[in-house]
Amino acid sequence: MNCIILAAGKNSRLDTGKPKSLLEINGMTLMERHIRNFRLVGVEHFCVVTGHNPEPLRDFIPHLAASYGVHIDLVHNDRYDLENGYSVSVTKDWVNGHRAEHFFLTMGDHAFQPEFVTAFGEKVLSAELNSKLILAVDKPGEWNRHIDIEDVTRVLASEQGEILNIGKMIEEYNCYDTGLFLMQSSVFDVLNNCFSRGEYTISNMVSRLIADKQARVLELSGYTWNDVDNPEDLNTTKKLDFN
Repeated sequence: MNCIILAAGKNSRLDTGKPKSLLEINGMTLMERHIRNFRLVGVEHFCVVTGHNPEPLRDFIPHLAASYGVHIDLVHNDRYDLENGYSVSVTKDWVNGHRAEHFFLTMGDHAFQPEFVTAFGEKVLSAELNSKLILAVDKPGEWNRHIDIEDVTRVLASEQGEILNIGKMIEEYNCYDTGLFLMQSSVFDVLNNCFSRGEYTISNMVSRLIADKQARVLELSGYTWNDVDNPEDLNTTKKLDFN
């Protein structure tokens, strides 16, 4: 399996002079946490998408690859002013070069408990992968009361696991988007269709897949995760137990 980690953002809400993926949570950078966690489910090939201020990642990645015995390629997104769907699109040649029918995708500024990633990996890799996109979601509960409800992407899913709606502003929802995906390589065609309409987010792509019933959720509730978007998120995340 292969894994893509998006780390191209401008860090407009949390600018420390380095990419957010290099922020440390309890002594370990967010990027290293991703490499460690996905290594546990057998990932040996990673693609990190850089954009704004790429030099710190270019310096850090070779040491990280050597430490974990994995291959980490850097793909640069010159249009990091666009939204995250465009960062996914620049990895198309990398995915095709690895002949990857499926790949994991996550965000460089997210933090996951290792057991969350391994549970997702084990479940999706042992199932019949008949959807173009599978999104790990969390049900609202006591364990995730730290999540910023005004900023998290909300998901409405059916009892059968089909995604019915997605977005930060939707009023009817029953899940949180955790930023952890398994995707088929065919999503690149969907992204191109979105771009032709001026739509550049991953949520835009998911919305297109919903129409074809090709977007599903995998509910994994009770694990620790967070999205580090601003100083408050960073302080909150440092207090969580990611073991």
